[in-house]
Amino acid sequence: MNELKVAYFNQLGQIELKQAKRKFERKYPDCTIKLIATGYDAVFEKLADQEVDLGICDLRDKQNDYHQTKLARLGIKAVLPKDSFPNGMQMIDKAELADLPCFIVAKPEEEVVELHLFKDLYRLPSHFIAANSVAEAALLVASGSGYFLLNENTVKSIRSEDLQSLFLLDHQQQLWQTIMAFYPKESTLIYNFLAILQKEY
Repeated sequence: MNELKVAYFNQLGQIELKQAKRKFERKYPDCTIKLIATGYDAVFEKLADQEVDLGICDLRDKQNDYHQTKLARLGIKAVLPKDSFPNGMQMIDKAELADLPCFIVAKPEEEVVELHLFKDLYRLPSHFIAANSVAEAALLVASGSGYFLLNENTVKSIRSEDLQSLFLLDHQQQLWQTIMAFYPKESTLIYNFLAILQKEY
């Protein structure tokens, strides 16, 4: 029995990965997929320590040490309190959120990495507050305290009547999250799994 160990950045959600795992294991009954949810940095630590065969996370800074396959390009959405912006509105520029705090979903050891993303790469003008989980951020935002970011796929997993989500713009240009697969060694097993996973996104 072959096992493919896959570490993934937990904030990307697991819906697509779980569906791909099911389809892959049905198609290749002599193989299993082990999914490991973890923080962004930990994906690359596990790859470097050879604990996993494959890492799934968003593209940030250059990663030249690994083979790479692009899985998806997804719009980034700001999750806001319901009715804080007019109904029917679908997009918002980040400049309009400058006065609102932005909740960074991160455990204490992950805060620096996520702050780099929000501050240096997305260049959000807000001040930042850490929240331990998406559920915690959703509760804080529903009470009118600010906003947080998710991609357009992951945001579908939030079921709350008290929230709305708008695509995030930067000077009228949409902000995107590119989801990538990183792997130290090429293999047929990896390519077969990625072919299925790409279709799920």
